[in-house]
Amino acid sequence: MKRLSIIFLACFLALSSCIKLDTPRPQSFSRTVLLYLACDGNNLQWYADTDLNNLVKGNIPVRTNKDEALLVFLDNGSGQPTLHRYYATKEGNAYKELVKQYSTDFNSADPDNLKRVLDDVEYFYPSEHRGLVLWSHGTGWLPPGYYANPREPAVSAVKSFAQEGSAEMELKELADAITRHYEFILFDSCLMSTVEVAYQLRDKTDYIIASCAEVLVDGFPYTSLAQDFFYDHTGSGPAGLRSICQKYYDFYNSLSGMSRTATVSLIDCGKLDELASVCRKIFRNHKEDMKQVDPANVQRYYTGNEHWFYDLADYVAQFAAEDELAEFSNAMERAVPFKLATDWILSVVRVRTHCGLSTYIPLYDAAYLNSYYQTLEWTQDTGAL
Repeated sequence: MKRLSIIFLACFLALSSCIKLDTPRPQSFSRTVLLYLACDGNNLQWYADTDLNNLVKGNIPVRTNKDEALLVFLDNGSGQPTLHRYYATKEGNAYKELVKQYSTDFNSADPDNLKRVLDDVEYFYPSEHRGLVLWSHGTGWLPPGYYANPREPAVSAVKSFAQEGSAEMELKELADAITRHYEFILFDSCLMSTVEVAYQLRDKTDYIIASCAEVLVDGFPYTSLAQDFFYDHTGSGPAGLRSICQKYYDFYNSLSGMSRTATVSLIDCGKLDELASVCRKIFRNHKEDMKQVDPANVQRYYTGNEHWFYDLADYVAQFAAEDELAEFSNAMERAVPFKLATDWILSVVRVRTHCGLSTYIPLYDAAYLNSYYQTLEWTQDTGAL
């Protein structure tokens, strides 16, 4: 594999710095993948630059007549946010072409703006086959305010995905912003492999790649991932997504100390309704037993003082009957066909079991948190609370 040199172009052909949406619609592309990097005002700017430098060192798509389009939206607080197309030439050079610039007050943590970028990608690079990488901070399904200030009621703004200053995006807003179907959504952000997140997004994508635990700031190893983003054209299907998970795990598992931290899951969203059906029956049969579960006995993932993320299978095992647990385990294996975890998370939390999906264990004295939790589709469809 050649190491590619980077040539930054000031503009794409004769286009101005901002392409107008009345530009004639271009050809249809065989596949598009968007990396959405929301890193303005959240201390992640340097790491975004590193990830993009690593990206172009890898096997990014070569520009051909049957184009695969790798798009990068970057909002790092330095000038105007931009949408670029990244591609390689047959000679081994890597280019990025400016597609569109946004205003300096563009907030990438605003769900309307996420939708705007997704719409722009679809306009300029229309394709039936799409992938999406969401890169920023993440706090799973938690409602605005709870991560930074877990009190009743929450008063500050936090998020489930993305952060720019005090503005953030919650799970239901994220789902509403995604109006097209994606073959995969990869969360390069912490704590997003929760059953609540996956179930809320199950109609938006075929597969989700995410972590039950924290994702270190270096993120995914992008040098080796670009070819896997376009996995379908190698005939490997979901195996390409398994490869992404394996490379992520191998990268961090090779490190030492706190850096040897990785949990990663490949979630088959088409199997989540079956998982919900099984859980609905179990939860209905064990309402009182669920209230007696001691969270201290359940595998947790979050390393902070507040614990909201527990292993779903370990939780169900606390109260399900043997036959129920067998049915659940079968559904769980279909919903999460591939998962990996290091032995420890940040040298703090021992990973003794890892099913690939976390869940909330209800705190029955947390009125605000539970009220929000009841608005999620997982809770409504399974009776989890």
